[in-house]
Amino acid sequence: MENYFLNLSDTISIFHLNILLLIGFSLIGGTLGGRIFQKLKIPQVVGYITIGIIIGTSGVKILDVETVKAFEPFNYFALGMIGFMIGGELKMDVLSKFGKQFLIILFAEGLAAFVVVTLLIGFIGMIFIHDAKLVWSLAILLGAISSATAPAATTDVLWEYKAKGPLTRTVLGIVALDDGLALLLFAIASSVAASLMGDSLNILESIFTPIYEIVGSLMLGFLLGFFMGKILKRYNEDDKILVFSIGIVLTGLGLAALMSLNILLAAMTMGVTVVNLSPYRSKELFKLIQNFTPPIYILFFVLVGAKLNVQGMSLSVIFLLAAYLTGRTLGKMYGASFGAKLSGAPATVIKNLPLCLFSQAGVAIGL
Repeated sequence: MENYFLNLSDTISIFHLNILLLIGFSLIGGTLGGRIFQKLKIPQVVGYITIGIIIGTSGVKILDVETVKAFEPFNYFALGMIGFMIGGELKMDVLSKFGKQFLIILFAEGLAAFVVVTLLIGFIGMIFIHDAKLVWSLAILLGAISSATAPAATTDVLWEYKAKGPLTRTVLGIVALDDGLALLLFAIASSVAASLMGDSLNILESIFTPIYEIVGSLMLGFLLGFFMGKILKRYNEDDKILVFSIGIVLTGLGLAALMSLNILLAAMTMGVTVVNLSPYRSKELFKLIQNFTPPIYILFFVLVGAKLNVQGMSLSVIFLLAAYLTGRTLGKMYGASFGAKLSGAPATVIKNLPLCLFSQAGVAIGL
């Protein structure tokens, strides 16, 4: 018996015990931070990220770079669950009624951010870097990246306040579609940037890559969502439904990564497929997942904060960062407002949507 415990202690290394300790510490700290910010009438997600910054690479370094990197698979899982839940909000009756409105707003805010960021980065970059080709190549790429919106932080705030209504519906629709637009713009921007830098331009690859990524993600998500719908009809027990569903989502995320597809888009498509093929049974599923995911969301946002490293930034980087944030904010605000007016959206959407699309991570970091 004594040898058994000695072997067990050898198996569980100090590193793994530290990982367990850090997870517990991050969850407790994140929850307390979220609660404090909630008392201050600030969304809890800001508290989670703030705790991450304090204990991460920009703070006391309890979560160092290597540890944060070790959590990357977990981050994909968290993003996948968030994407799946967003997809569950996109019912067919909503898409058929408001799909045109979503698309008009999507292109207006995405293209506006792209144009404004490209111009600002280009002009300010020329002050610090006297290489027009390099500066404008960087500007075009950052402009394309700026079109993406982070679904995680946006939807977490909506779910925290249990928001319902036309504004919530529109925000969920936009963040679900934003990734596809960002991928297309980045593919075009990459081709233009390569041409400016004098690299050989493979037009077929530039066209095929985003099409493959988007269509492949949609097909994978639909097939797994269809299979999940069949599972829902076969089983009634909550535990089996939850385990099968999370297993299918994880399988989808793994296959998407293996096939170089978009993880978020595949997960969202799974959610859309399930909620429309099994509208009644899926209500129970999404309720189960919603009760299961709070610790996942908290740890995810603590890790987001822990990743941030603002130390050692040069003056030129600070100015370019300020230009990016300013350009993206202005582009998203005025683009969303213009698109909402053009599409005939309700007054509450026109007034408030421009303030709902600022958060960014996930796909932008990947690009």
